[in-house]
This record gives sequence, structure tokens and C-alpha cells, in this order.
Amino acid sequence: MCLFAPLIRSSSMFHIMKHGHYISRFGSKPGLKCIGMHENGIIFNNNPALWKEIRPFFTKALSGPGLVRMIAICVESTIEHMDKLEEVTTKCGYVNSLNLMRRVMLDTSNRLFLGIPLDEDAIVLKIQNYFDAWQALLLKPDIFFKFSWLYKKYEKSANDLKEAIEDLIEQKRQKLSTIDKLEDHMDFASQLIFAQSRGELTAENVNQCVLEMLIAAPDTLSVTLFFILVVRLVIFDLSSLILEGDRDIQSEDMPKLKVVENFILESMRYQPVVDLVMRKALQDDVIDGYPVKKGTNIILNIGRMHRLEFFPKPNEFSLENFEKSVPYRYFQPFGFGPRGCVGKFIAMVMMKAILVTLLRRCRIQTEKGEGLNDIPKNNDLSLHPNERQPLLEMLFTPRSNEGKKE
Repeated sequence: MCLFAPLIRSSSMFHIMKHGHYISRFGSKPGLKCIGMHENGIIFNNNPALWKEIRPFFTKALSGPGLVRMIAICVESTIEHMDKLEEVTTKCGYVNSLNLMRRVMLDTSNRLFLGIPLDEDAIVLKIQNYFDAWQALLLKPDIFFKFSWLYKKYEKSANDLKEAIEDLIEQKRQKLSTIDKLEDHMDFASQLIFAQSRGELTAENVNQCVLEMLIAAPDTLSVTLFFILVVRLVIFDLSSLILEGDRDIQSEDMPKLKVVENFILESMRYQPVVDLVMRKALQDDVIDGYPVKKGTNIILNIGRMHRLEFFPKPNEFSLENFEKSVPYRYFQPFGFGPRGCVGKFIAMVMMKAILVTLLRRCRIQTEKGEGLNDIPKNNDLSLHPNERQPLLEMLFTPRSNEGKKE
């Protein structure tokens, strides 16, 4: 049985996300096995007991000192990638902005969570192919997997990334074996590797956790930043990004960037990358008088909810929608409750730091002034631009020092 979000009010969505008997997700078991997520990792691990064992590793890595360190990492990575824009620039001088965002996101995630040199182009391509497999296989019926020719190409894409991550983790193991002061190198991957050595995690689970930590930002956050850049071209006043003095963003600046934060929030509301939340009922329940049986699969249409309730201009991109504090029940870009996105705070930090660093250094424009509505998009399990189109390309023009202070 499957219950769809259009039948549910925001109060009911809030109820589902809040309660612990909806902490499981659902998907095709053969499909999840194919992409390595069946009872592994955190994203679609639908075994509540195993998921609870894994989540603390992610919570620790994505909060506290790691969150603070990520600000400087994002600034450094963005500057370094801006210094080598030619690697993502066409012969006509336009930048593949989505690919640039993916490279920055992968680099920042690697620096904080793994710390092993990698081939950005190769891994970014493998991540894209992995997501194609994920979206193609997650909800396929079991009969689909009886015909190998239907899914073998997706299985290969998933295996290519898994094998690449295995190689990186092995390099990490070798690195750890040569270090004297381990306490100085206890990042996310190190914590998982030592948990495996204690018999707490399987090698397969360690590999999947590292894979998911490295792919999360290059997928959702890179596309979110791409959409933000497209919208900013039309309506965003750069002066709201300017910091005092000619310096880069620091941790103490974060609370002051309220306009930037509201712009990011409105972008996620107006053009969400992930607009559906999937849950499974682990016990019988009643929602708005509607009986929900144990085992019911529930799809919450968060994107639709963000257009129907509370906001003064729900069908327009407007910062007026966040002039007042928005209650949790009406705005859930990262989900909420026990199964909400564990990385939501670090995601906001990353987007602020990268956006401010990027726009302080460059003026950006699309080839023909296109807006969001001009860009063809696909919406499988997430919304993303159709990458066969040339509209992903943007012109990056360096700013002068005077331009930064305008």
C-alpha cells in the first residue's frame, strides 16, 4: 500500500517526519542491493536498527568542530577552483557551472571526511553515473531484475563508483598505518575504519558510508547552488553579500548573512532539488482520521506543500516569503525529526561560504540571459538540469577590487 502526499496536510506531514515509527524508507530490495544501499550506509538504509548504529558517525562528522572547519575549507577550495577555471571552460569562454560546483563540493567533502588525493573529473563522472543508476533502480519492481540486460549497465555504474571508493579507503588505511599521532587524523573515514577493526561495522558498510558522504554534496548541493546562481542573475543584489573590508568569509560572519540565508532558503523552496520524502510506517497509525497500516509506504510531496501553505507569495520567487520566521511545519527542505537530513546545518554553511566567495570574485551571467524556466529539467527522484542542454554554461568575469566594494 502506498499513501501519497497530495492527500495529506502539512500538519500530517509534520506528524510523519516527527515520530520515530516512520524512520524507515522504502525501495526495491534488488535495486538497493545493486547500488549498495540495502541495510548499508545512511541515505536509504531501511533497517532501523542498523541505521541507528550508523547515524552517530555522520552526526559527529557533520557538526561541532567539523562544521566550523568546513567554512575555511569551502573558501580555500572555491578560490583554488576559481584559479583553474580553464579546466571547466569551453572554447567559447563559458564555464560549465554545474560541473564546477560538483568539483568544489567533492573537494570540500574529501578534505574534511576522507583526506586522500583523488581524480576529481573521474570521480565526479562516476558519481553522476551512480545517481543515474540510483534513480533508475530504486523503485523498480522485482521482475525488472530478472532480465539482466535491463539493469546491467546501471549495476556497472554503481560498481565503478564503489570500486573507486574502495581504492580510496584502502589508501586511507595505509596512511593511518604510518601515522604516529592518530588523534590528529580521526576524521569520518578514520572513525569508520577503526570501528570496522573493532568488529562494529562490516567493510561493505564502511565503504558505503564513505561513498554516501562523498556523493551527497556533489549531487544535491551542487544542483541547488546552480539554481541559486541562475536566479541570482536576475534579481539578487550583490551588495547584500559584501563583507566589511576586503577579506574572505569567516565563521563569525555566518550569523550576519541573513539575506544570503533567506535567498538560499527561498531558492530551495521555489526550486527544490529534492521535493519528495519517502517513509515507511513501522506500526499502525491514524493520520487526520485516515488509518495507516504497518508497512505502508508514504510519499510526502514537500515541494507541493511549500507552494500551498503559509507563504505570502507561494508561486513567486520572493524574499518576502522569509521576512518572517517560518514554522517548521510549513518549510522542510531537509526533512525533520529522527530521519531528517543529518547534514542540514553543514549544508547551509557550505552554500553560504561557497556562494559568497564565488560572487565576491566574479560576475556571472548566462549565455543569453536565461532564467530557471528556460532550463530543461528532469525530475526522477530529484530535480536536476538536463545536462544535454548548453544552458548550463555561464560566463564568469573576474571583479576588480573596486567592483568588490561597489
